[in-house]
Amino acid sequence: MHDDGSLAFPHDPWPLPPSEAEESELVAQRRDDISIRGRTGPIAEFEDEFKAFLDDRVEHAITFNSGTSALQAAYFALGARRGTAVLGPALTYHAALSPAFSLGADVLLADIEPDSRCISFDSAERVIAEANCRVLTVVHQWGRPADMHRATEFAEKHGLKLLEDCSHAHGSKYRGRPVGTFGDAAVFSLQANKAVFAGEGGILVTNDETVVDRATLVGHYRDRSRSQVHDPQLREYWSTGFGLKTRMSPFNAIVAKHSLHAFANRMKWRHQWLERLNSTLARTRNFEALDIPSEIDMGAWYGFKPLIRREAYETVGRDRIVEMMRARYMDVSAPSGGVLLDQPLYSSKTHTWTQAPAVAQTPASELSAAYDIAARALSFPTFHRPTDGSLIDHYDRELRTVDTAIERLKNV
Repeated sequence: MHDDGSLAFPHDPWPLPPSEAEESELVAQRRDDISIRGRTGPIAEFEDEFKAFLDDRVEHAITFNSGTSALQAAYFALGARRGTAVLGPALTYHAALSPAFSLGADVLLADIEPDSRCISFDSAERVIAEANCRVLTVVHQWGRPADMHRATEFAEKHGLKLLEDCSHAHGSKYRGRPVGTFGDAAVFSLQANKAVFAGEGGILVTNDETVVDRATLVGHYRDRSRSQVHDPQLREYWSTGFGLKTRMSPFNAIVAKHSLHAFANRMKWRHQWLERLNSTLARTRNFEALDIPSEIDMGAWYGFKPLIRREAYETVGRDRIVEMMRARYMDVSAPSGGVLLDQPLYSSKTHTWTQAPAVAQTPASELSAAYDIAARALSFPTFHRPTDGSLIDHYDRELRTVDTAIERLKNV
């Protein structure tokens, strides 16, 4: 709260401070051993606890120093190479697909479904065409599970490996089953803004032994590769791996482990407050609430991104609406990042890293929903504290005020 009584931003500070138990374990680890010795200590503990978090539906978990590194290992393990392509949604975080560039693979961009913000399989059917596509990447955008029934059918039809990017979707479920347990491999980011966080980190999960062998050698050498890689030909690389080191530190594993322990309680409050906020939006005339069908669980609710209704967007404009909301002390903005096709990494035909064409262009006309959602979306806080009820009261009141003001502007 400012001195004048106004509400200070941000309204949902994250991550939360460490507990005494977390700080004590970090200090003890510093005194004991700051190095990494394969799948041991807090690394092994976190990986095992994360498998349990996924209802023990995955047999293997491998930590990395970031979700991006974990995705790079997953793409390599699933067969992304020069002369092949990966297919994914056009409106998501760039790193869901960009690690494929480091392998020389092309990227195919499909449109999204307006309600879920996840990949549209109707668009994917048109985009895949004659491309030598190897991997279908399904991103559970903002914690909303994609339609995994259609995803598995699409992958089987086209002979694709299925990769789930669950970076937004810790705890999310599709028809009662945790996301991350449907594909050939799945990756969860553990970056500081995520619901389960390590500061920087990522984790790859799979039931495929071949994926384990290949992904391990991408980011881990010596101790872990020697003990975990079972394919005789691949074991020859145990001392060097495939030339990279992208493993997680024990300190990040400790932070991640304690974050995982606190997850259930934090998510309980996030669900309570965001479901209430969504109900408020549903009663307005100029905002579209999120549609959350009963067959899914939003889990972490990583982002809360409702839309401005089209008439209000066209007559008043998002910038002015955001300005009105912030003037009423609502911590609202336009989401960062736009359609991937417009980013230089995805629109250029030459990349310093690959020294070869690495983008398979999708016409903008194929991505109408992605452009529409990118233009009309708003980014709200994702409230998570037991004490946030008064903030939700404030948003309830001010949303109604802004909604009325927009109505007046529409009629001018």
